[in-house]
Amino acid sequence: MAIRIGLATVLALLAASAAGALVLAQEGRAQVAIVLGADPTACEQTAAVELAAYLGRITGGTFQTYTDPNFQGTAIYVGQTAYARDHGIEVQQLEAEEWIIRSTADALILTGGRPRGTLYAAYRFLEDVAGVHWWNPFEEYVPSKPTFAVEPLDRRGKPTFRYRDIYMLYGNDNGRFAARNRLNRDGDAPIAAEFGGEMAYGPPYHVHTFYMYVPPEQYFDEHPEWFSLVKGERSHDHKQLCLTNPELRQFMVDKLKTYIEQSRADAAEAGKPAPLVYSISQNDWYGTCQCPACQALVDAEGCQAGPLLDFVNHIADAIAPGYPEICIDTLAYQMTQETPKTIKPRDNVIVRLCDTRSNFTKPITDPENEAFRNILTDWCRITKRLRIWDYAVTYGPFYGLPLASVYTYADDYRFYAEHNVEGVFTEHEYPILADWRDLKVWMMMKLLEDPYRDCDALVHTFLDGFYGPAGPYLRQYLDALGAASIEKSSYLSMSASPRQYRYLDLRFLTEAQHLFDTAELAAGDDAVLLRRVRFARLPLDRATVILFEGLMREWVQAGNEPSAFPLNREAVANRYRASWHTEIDLRIPEGQRAAERTEADNEVQRLLSLPAYVSMPKRFKDRMPGDVFVYSPLAARNWQDQAKPVADPSAESGFADRLELSDEDMAKYALPMSWGLYDVDAEKTIGSATIKADEVSEPGYHWFKLGELAIPRASYVYFFWSWIIQFDVGDVVDAGAPDRRFEIWACIKFEGPGFPHGRASEANAISVERLVLAACPS
Repeated sequence: MAIRIGLATVLALLAASAAGALVLAQEGRAQVAIVLGADPTACEQTAAVELAAYLGRITGGTFQTYTDPNFQGTAIYVGQTAYARDHGIEVQQLEAEEWIIRSTADALILTGGRPRGTLYAAYRFLEDVAGVHWWNPFEEYVPSKPTFAVEPLDRRGKPTFRYRDIYMLYGNDNGRFAARNRLNRDGDAPIAAEFGGEMAYGPPYHVHTFYMYVPPEQYFDEHPEWFSLVKGERSHDHKQLCLTNPELRQFMVDKLKTYIEQSRADAAEAGKPAPLVYSISQNDWYGTCQCPACQALVDAEGCQAGPLLDFVNHIADAIAPGYPEICIDTLAYQMTQETPKTIKPRDNVIVRLCDTRSNFTKPITDPENEAFRNILTDWCRITKRLRIWDYAVTYGPFYGLPLASVYTYADDYRFYAEHNVEGVFTEHEYPILADWRDLKVWMMMKLLEDPYRDCDALVHTFLDGFYGPAGPYLRQYLDALGAASIEKSSYLSMSASPRQYRYLDLRFLTEAQHLFDTAELAAGDDAVLLRRVRFARLPLDRATVILFEGLMREWVQAGNEPSAFPLNREAVANRYRASWHTEIDLRIPEGQRAAERTEADNEVQRLLSLPAYVSMPKRFKDRMPGDVFVYSPLAARNWQDQAKPVADPSAESGFADRLELSDEDMAKYALPMSWGLYDVDAEKTIGSATIKADEVSEPGYHWFKLGELAIPRASYVYFFWSWIIQFDVGDVVDAGAPDRRFEIWACIKFEGPGFPHGRASEANAISVERLVLAACPS
């Protein structure tokens, strides 16, 4: 048998030679050396090290590395070598991330610009030609090819976007995973010089820097005029800066110059390129200045971006003569998202536009995302340097549920590229609970490099490569998720909560669980594949448990018995807790693992402590089931967990959201109590009411009516002046009848001596048992 294999290999090599292929290894023995130029950079040396290591693993051979520019023999020439120049490649003219892969009769050239071009050439060769895949920072695929020959190659390219950043990758690997997948920034994590460094922002930070430049505790007492004037008073508590103040402007210029010099020295010491971009950007809240000068700019420009751009332009002009290569980065975010009428950013100003409005389940090209698309095109008209701040995860309660977004990335990135966007920063937090994290991050990295790649082909590559025989079933799940999100369109933005995922209904979740059962069977006894499938399943399992009460109600309303429900809540919860624990050991630094395990255990315990099924409130039992939407405490967003879901035997459902109040709190929470309906898109309350002391006629729970209102697609009911308890209610909206009106009711109890009929022995507290939206008769 050995003789036959050897003969087959010889014949294959003869055929390859006749076709002009270059033989890199033969039967496990290296046939080429790796040769660097005379003065390679750290990044180019990394390219050679990575090539030698992975070619060795692929073929079983040992690939020697040389730095002699006069090397004689068959070789892979890496970096800015004499051989590359002798073969017509003007290496000095290549852009920083431009790469070339080119073969000759007896060599392979992998070269590129500095700092990252050659490294990208090496990684593109290993991935596209050799078949290596880096799926996440911890797992990869390396094929076995003891005999490895490559056909003639002549490829070159560079990333579409100049700046590519995902926050975060959680690799803790000095940027290796980022570089392997051609990201040039990894959020707050550094990319070491040997991996090309990062497209860094200079100090103090890359965003929300107003108070980093001007810390209120240091400057407010001496310079209150540098801070916002709001309602006739200078203040710094959740405020901005007075952007027209001339002394403040000069202070910012001087401080920026200090930061530039400091960062240049730090970069030289680290052997990395110095930052070229510095953020001067608003704090992460409102509180803009209303002084006459600032307000005059707002009035003249029609928006808050007017004074911001005027301020940033002044600083940009001041540093341009001494630092012509430096750019100032600012935000178009919240109140500064709209473009001004006449002021345009200077050429050395980068505007980073934040997409706080889009529906995550739709691409920017969809009619539903027209509002943000129009804002983007407006900024394109007036600025030469536009970056996008994108969001790929939600931040409401129980984030990480199945989000139908994989197929939006390509359309979004193509639209950005065609509108001269130079870079994308994507928030993708949560190392374990983010939905299908490995697939989505991998897809984003590939499409940020080239948004015109075949999206379906990428999905197939990942699913088949990462999940093996389970891959086809996970593709069916992905397709089913997309179809469900189209059938039951859901508006999911940054603060989406579980009830807003309208497509996560009983039919879809039952089908999806069956697909994952089949995928697990396909994984067989392969422990690695089974772990990967279980990790992909974790968001589905969490959604099933979190939404269980509503799913059970849907089942009963269809005429079924609760005891015949097709899903076992305890089994699903225990499975996702086990998967969460398993991934902790892979993805979480050792010192943080105990806390993460506690978080997992507490979440599951909390969910399983709540009733699996609660019948319709008696007050609404005679209504048509499809006309009544019930929101339990589990559906609430409780600010900083100040209100908590608790068991309450006096509540009809057996539990409630309870806000316990100190004596100091009572000064603010005494009746009358306000509540209302807030329209997120319009940024305004569209219906409100108060609960007065004389409406609390006796102890215990009472139903209170807010009013009868049409419900916007992105809206929530809030409670108290503090809005600590909020219920997202946009899931009641029917696209076919968007003006349908609903009665809004809440069942509330007031306890303690600070409220009518409260007992002195009780703590002061307000409990919200349930919120109900009941459709008004048409």
